[in-house]
Amino acid sequence: ITSNLKVTINQSGKSDSKTSRISIRHPGVSHLITDIEKALDQMTYILTSQEKAKLKRQSKKQKEKLFKEFWDSRDPTPGTVSNELMEEYYKRVAYTNEHFTGIAGGWKSEMGMIYIIFGVPEDIERSVMAQSHGNYEIWYYYRISRSFIFEDRDGLGYYRLTTPFYGEPF
Repeated sequence: ITSNLKVTINQSGKSDSKTSRISIRHPGVSHLITDIEKALDQMTYILTSQEKAKLKRQSKKQKEKLFKEFWDSRDPTPGTVSNELMEEYYKRVAYTNEHFTGIAGGWKSEMGMIYIIFGVPEDIERSVMAQSHGNYEIWYYYRISRSFIFEDRDGLGYYRLTTPFYGEPF
């Protein structure tokens, strides 16, 4: 939760005010999350169909509870203060929001999706042609024997995934 905090001190007929922006964190929730609804939307790549269907029927309060349950069930080290998987996931989301553009930019872009699911590519091959619309990038993930080809068809920097991806990352 992020809010403004205003403090006013009155003394001897004089007053002074200061306003600061503060964030209140929930225990066990990444510091990168400021809006649970948005964070749930950003989980689209890892939620099962059943989990997505369950979320649609819930109130805001219930969604917050389910958010915590979803991440608790995915916590690689239960009982610790931090959920390392949640931290890594939302670090990737934040990275994509800063570095990937497109009609659906950031985490919603096709590059964003692949980056969030698989992480940093182990190798990248780029072709950039100054006068052409044939720009592309190939991201290599040797540890899983996969590569993904992104093509910028219109020359505007909006890379589209041309490699078939059916949502089965592992």
